[in-house]
Amino acid sequence: MSNLIEIASKYKSTKKMMGFIDIYNYYFNTIKDKNLNIFEIGVETGESLRMFSDYFNKSNIVGLDIENKDYNIERVEIFCGDQSDKKILNRIIEKYKTFDVIIDDGSHKNKDVINSFNHLFPYLKFGGLYVIEDLQTSYIPNWGGDGVNLNNKKTTMNFIRSLADRMHYQDIDNPFYQKHDFDGLIEFVHIYRNIAFIKKQKRFYESNLCYKNSWYLGLKKNRKDFNFKSLRDLRYFIKYFIKHILG
Repeated sequence: MSNLIEIASKYKSTKKMMGFIDIYNYYFNTIKDKNLNIFEIGVETGESLRMFSDYFNKSNIVGLDIENKDYNIERVEIFCGDQSDKKILNRIIEKYKTFDVIIDDGSHKNKDVINSFNHLFPYLKFGGLYVIEDLQTSYIPNWGGDGVNLNNKKTTMNFIRSLADRMHYQDIDNPFYQKHDFDGLIEFVHIYRNIAFIKKQKRFYESNLCYKNSWYLGLKKNRKDFNFKSLRDLRYFIKYFIKHILG
């Protein structure tokens, strides 16, 4: 059996209960026979790792759980530690170097999810997938979510949404824009109910509208920067500056 949907029927993974198997099957179908490094945060009963070991039968699989999980699963190594602890993450990175797939099914605390992504994404290979499960905690205060202010930048959901900005970094009409480490490194951000898939890929480009993160400069074909002797240039620069200060 090579279909994840069929293989999952043998296991009691919570991914079935959450309705994630069909989605995983869609993304994993083309890579299942490759030699991969797969890292899943959150082990629970080990059923997810058993399922992936069965499905990715040529891959190394790593699990991390805050509780000691002494499961003997083929081609699976389980580490004990807190995903918020960079020391344990670095231990895993030191051994496996880079990953093709990273799945965060850990604490689901918004702060942990965001910090883990920021720490691990640099070690995701180009073409690799970063998966974040159980996005519903973005709206529940017990996990650091916010059910009132849906624009709260500290929630997992708004962090994931912000990753789409990394895809469009050259089109941001703000000459004061500070480049982000992940600019031009994300191919897509796909959000489903309670789960998101982020693909890492080099996607550097030149905007067809903006130049130096300015739509106004983009209109001026041979202009390399603002000319402060020009009243029009000065006016646009001041507008940009005021918007930047006011946020």
